[in-house]
Order: sequence, then C-alpha cells, then structure tokens
Amino acid sequence: MQKKILGAFFTILFLGVVGMLYSFFNYTDNRIVQTKEYLSPIDQETKVQNIGRSWIDRLVKSRNSNYLYPVNELYMHIDLQKYIAPKVKSYKLIIKDVDRYSLFCVMQTLQGFNMPFILTKEKAAPAINMESDNQKRLEEIEKKLKRYGINSKIVEEWL
Repeated sequence: MQKKILGAFFTILFLGVVGMLYSFFNYTDNRIVQTKEYLSPIDQETKVQNIGRSWIDRLVKSRNSNYLYPVNELYMHIDLQKYIAPKVKSYKLIIKDVDRYSLFCVMQTLQGFNMPFILTKEKAAPAINMESDNQKRLEEIEKKLKRYGINSKIVEEWL
C-alpha cells in the first residue's frame, strides 16, 4: 500500500511539473508595455496639432516655443570687395638661351638697379618677375642686358 501511495504522489508531482513547464513555455502576454525615454532637455510631452500635411508645415505654422531645432543656424554676410586687393601692374622679364654667365650678368644688372625681383624657372627658360610701374627703368635694364649680348623681353602682367 505504501508503494501505491508513493507512486501516486510521484505521478501527481511529475504531472504538476510538466504542466508548469508547459504553461511557462506557452505563455503569451497580451499586454503592451510602453516605456518612454526623453532625450531632449524638455521632459514634457507636446500636443500634436493636425494643422498641415507634414511635420514641416506644422512646425512653420506653430506659435509654440517649446521645441528645439536639431541644428543651429547662422547667417553671415561678408562683403569681400573690401578685402580683395586691386590688381597690381607687374612686369615679367623673359630671357631665352640662358647659361650660367648670362644669368650671373642678369642678376648683377638687376641688383645694380636696386629693383626687387623674383627668379622662377619655367619650362624652357627662367623668368624674372619684377614689380615696378616705371616703364623707362625697365627699358634701361633691357638695353643694359643687350650690351652683354642677352636678348630679353619685357611683358606686362596684372596680378
């Protein structure tokens, strides 16, 4: 008799555990849980008004100031005409067939006239850029270079 009672007890216990496991795995919750997390510094809900067709129209027509723009806007107007320097008349001395001696003569001649210049190397021949508004002085330099047998040409440029 004890065996029958003990067997019935374990059978009832086994069926109870199986039933609890079945209900645990087949449980469906029909409730919907909504949680809210506010990311903006304003923790108040705003009422949505159905004014326009899209959210942009509603934002434009809204008189409320309890919203924040996603970006900051900055409008600037800079008048660049005040800051752009006017063009300066400049002259370029072009010398063809230059060797070391003729380049030395050119440098000494320009230093003798006490004129600022910049020597640049271009594809075929070096070019010397000078800032001067005195055309006669540049013609004197050209004549002095012809004495040394150096052919040069002065070209006007606007920089």
